[in-house]
Amino acid sequence: MLSNKVIVIGSLNYDINIHQERMPKKGEVVTGISCTESSGGKGSNQAAICAKLGLDTTMVGCVGTDSFGNILKTSLKKAGVNTKYIKEKGSTGLGIVHVMPDGDYYSTLVKGANYLINKKDIDDILPLLRQSNYLLLQQEIPEEILTYIIEKIENEKISVILNNAPAKKISSNILKRLDYLIVNETEASFMSNTTITTIDEAIYAGKILKSQMNGNLIITLGENGSIAFYNDCIFKCNPIKVKAIDASGAGDCYIGSFVYCLSQKMSIPDAMQFASKASALAVSKNGVQEAFPTLDDILNFSM
Repeated sequence: MLSNKVIVIGSLNYDINIHQERMPKKGEVVTGISCTESSGGKGSNQAAICAKLGLDTTMVGCVGTDSFGNILKTSLKKAGVNTKYIKEKGSTGLGIVHVMPDGDYYSTLVKGANYLINKKDIDDILPLLRQSNYLLLQQEIPEEILTYIIEKIENEKISVILNNAPAKKISSNILKRLDYLIVNETEASFMSNTTITTIDEAIYAGKILKSQMNGNLIITLGENGSIAFYNDCIFKCNPIKVKAIDASGAGDCYIGSFVYCLSQKMSIPDAMQFASKASALAVSKNGVQEAFPTLDDILNFSM
């Protein structure tokens, strides 16, 4: 394990993945091609890839007192994640993922135990937070808990990375505390109150968001690559072309891989290129966490 400590506070979902030709219209039934089940949730996925790349990673969140919860914890343990601080409450969160032939997907989430995490759970892990180098957050837990977490670590040296997904309004105080904000084009559109359909529109939206921050901004653009806004620089990372089979979890793979790069003191452009390789490898396989690459996979990847 690398000495850098990562703590992920977020969601754990049991995913049911339905592969089908298209989404149904209202009142229509569409026959699926196949159905698979996998461990998911943005928090869980991001923790899994961090650990698979060798980082000392701890997951904090809630699963249900059911078999799904046990499966999720077992999957994270297999990836090398410390699951000691995952509480069991209520019923496990579920993700219903409709995967299209081009690898793109539509998702519906059932919040479940993810929304049962509370302030005491955060207070219990404050000593762990103070010992960690990176805190990775998403928006699949209650907003007041995310705010509470950031307020509690205001005077700590830990680097805070927020994946604002699903997109929610964020106060200026929270935005200014972030070291990195990572969003896709849909989330960036929501946050900047603009429309993003082109690279120029993404740059325009990014400038709006970056002006509200003290830290750095990454906007991922799927098959169009990604753009970083840091210091006074704008860097466009070109996409890596692969045959996409299943894009679910690709963004999480990118984010966890990016955090690995931060731990290795890589430049932001190099980190984006590394993370792009990781997510390209992930989308070329079926599944989510089980499709995430190892460090050797990424280092040996040739375009």
